[in-house]
Amino acid sequence: MSESPLYWSPAFIQAFVDRLDSDEQFLNTARGFSETIVLRCFGTPAGEDVSAAYHFEDGRVDDVDLWIDEAPSEELRNEPFDRSEAMARATATYETWVRVDTGEMGVMQAVTSPDYTIEGSMMRIMSNMGIFRGLNEVAAEVEKRYE
Repeated sequence: MSESPLYWSPAFIQAFVDRLDSDEQFLNTARGFSETIVLRCFGTPAGEDVSAAYHFEDGRVDDVDLWIDEAPSEELRNEPFDRSEAMARATATYETWVRVDTGEMGVMQAVTSPDYTIEGSMMRIMSNMGIFRGLNEVAAEVEKRYE
């Protein structure tokens, strides 16, 4: 049996997408959702900054644009948020993402935390909070390791 992927690694992101596209509860929640959500993680245990833009079409991930750079990546960290390209962009350190993933910090807690930044129309983000909660729930179910 192979080792579980490291959280925020390309192997984890692929496992996450596979789970999103097969999780009936998430698919039901996300039905009709056709947007892009960017999730960024700064300072992974691999010494990287990671940006993953998840493109949804009718609730399913149809593409992921992955950008990985050595941390701290000035280019990745300073990239302006483009509302015409994505509905929302959430950014946090690896440690904060782990707290969210393990349930130590809930999605609503994260959104209001100074350790977590979310950009985009708050009205649209709040009206799609079920999608964000679903993303968190599915990610938490993916087998992974933290280092």
